[in-house]
Amino acid sequence: MNDLDRFIIESLTGDARTSFRRISGEAGRSTDTVINHYNQLVADGVIRGSTVVLDAARIGYEGVAAFNIDVATSGGANPADVMETLIRMPNIILSTKTVGENDILAIAVIHDVDHYARLGREIASIPGVRSISSNLWPGGQEICPRYFIV
Repeated sequence: MNDLDRFIIESLTGDARTSFRRISGEAGRSTDTVINHYNQLVADGVIRGSTVVLDAARIGYEGVAAFNIDVATSGGANPADVMETLIRMPNIILSTKTVGENDILAIAVIHDVDHYARLGREIASIPGVRSISSNLWPGGQEICPRYFIV
């Protein structure tokens, strides 16, 4: 990676809708050069896609919940299976393996406290889940990939 590649990544991380023309103007390079570098970053797997930033409250959610999940290692339980189940659940926007106290972190958008409790019970009932702990924060915060290091 060179300086232009890093500049393209930083620009798109700040706002994935930034035009190649704007990036090229700020970088002092031609639009074609920026497009070629971007396409190479995609081909190399450095850039795997783009996403939108949501204000959960504006689309009907009252908050965001983080679920820290421990998977039972006995009985053939597999953290990857639990994670796949989580990914398929409505309202789960992120599910990833972790290193440390817990095996999996799942982030969910929630409508209200009852929905939060119901979602917690659903997660706890997934085969292989030994225990969960969770945190809740109110809406009004953007849900943005830069907040999730995975």
